[in-house]
Amino acid sequence: MTDKMQVQRRRRPRLSDAETEERMLDAGLSFVAEQGLSLSLEHLQMEELIQAAGVSRTSSYRRWHTKSHFAADLLIRIAQATDLSGDVPGLAEALESLPNDLLANLDTDPGRRDATVEVVRVVMDTDFRAMLESADWRAYIALRAAYIGVLDGELRARVADALTATERRFTGRRSQAFRALTELLGYRLREPTGTAWEQLSLTLNAVATGMLIHAYSDPTAVTETTERAAFGSTRKAAWSPATHAEAGIVFAAIEPDPDIEWSAERIAALRARLTHAAATIEGIRSTLPT
Repeated sequence: MTDKMQVQRRRRPRLSDAETEERMLDAGLSFVAEQGLSLSLEHLQMEELIQAAGVSRTSSYRRWHTKSHFAADLLIRIAQATDLSGDVPGLAEALESLPNDLLANLDTDPGRRDATVEVVRVVMDTDFRAMLESADWRAYIALRAAYIGVLDGELRARVADALTATERRFTGRRSQAFRALTELLGYRLREPTGTAWEQLSLTLNAVATGMLIHAYSDPTAVTETTERAAFGSTRKAAWSPATHAEAGIVFAAIEPDPDIEWSAERIAALRARLTHAAATIEGIRSTLPT
């Protein structure tokens, strides 16, 4: 075998533009997973990514003329891969731990108010703490910050579209879950409109996002609890600033449904669905869009 043939045999196979793009974006995702996102992605080094991806420098720069263009595509890929599913680990167990005496008084208006406030408190508290521990939520918050560093108007618009799609999927699922929970408890929107549930979900998401940003640097300030009787409840419970803020938004938006007749059958059904929260949550989840 001649020297020329040996060189040709060792030569890297030519990759298509699509293969180059996939390898570079995969290398970028791996880099971000190891190093985390910064406000501007200035720490990305194209030459290092090209080497890690095993692609040619010429092919890479033919696909992305500048690092900013590559960073924008990488942010879009991260946004598409970020799954804000809305599932809340530990929620069923928390609801199934509601005190028996709380569920025993569902036959009175004050008793139902006490139960509703406690259910909302448990849902919001469990949800926020799950978000605080979630790698997907941390990536989403970082992605929101990194998006600001994309200076080019067209590139920023592309990243914004990807972020918007992720957020709308999450907001849509959560709005339907909130509606199902509210109706289960015998409440309705004070001012129903075609998009009211989505607006409520969006507002809660915005408040939770702000609380998460604060909690990443000072978790105690956001999660430390104080005992208080809140939102018309006669019972004291442990409320954190994050939970109290979100519950306040909920109770400002909903009211008891006057058209509901609290018969013995309905009361028993509500008690059973709260007692068997895992099945109730699974039933709600099965109705949500994928």
